[in-house]
Amino acid sequence: MRHFCFAVICCLILLFSNVPAETGNFASANGKCAIPSFKAAFQNSSAVFAGEVLSETKSGDEKTFEFRVLKYWKGAGRKKIKVSVNETARYQAWYQVGEKYLVFARVDEDGRLRDGRCSASKLLSEASKDLKTLGRAKIPR
Repeated sequence: MRHFCFAVICCLILLFSNVPAETGNFASANGKCAIPSFKAAFQNSSAVFAGEVLSETKSGDEKTFEFRVLKYWKGAGRKKIKVSVNETARYQAWYQVGEKYLVFARVDEDGRLRDGRCSASKLLSEASKDLKTLGRAKIPR
């Protein structure tokens, strides 16, 4: 009986342990994300920019953030740009008005920029390594 209980406990530990997901932008079976590598995040993004959140609007499960683009490396050549985020019970948009971010966003089927769960986006103050890798930026017009 002890061996059976031990086997059951071991199985439960394996089942509920936090096994890291492999690289890539997807959720693992336990609902956690694997943040993509910098290279994958850049390649898979339609827009990569540093920006300050000017406003936030909500419509149903979607929040849309308007950014003032400070500088960009890919696809964000305008001074202001909107990025939408779908919220769920498990994921809430974390952008805050007045904060500055390095954003990696994709274009959806409707042509809108989107960001969300398992993203490489981060606070600009925490992005020094990425900024160094990105190199010289362009200034929006």
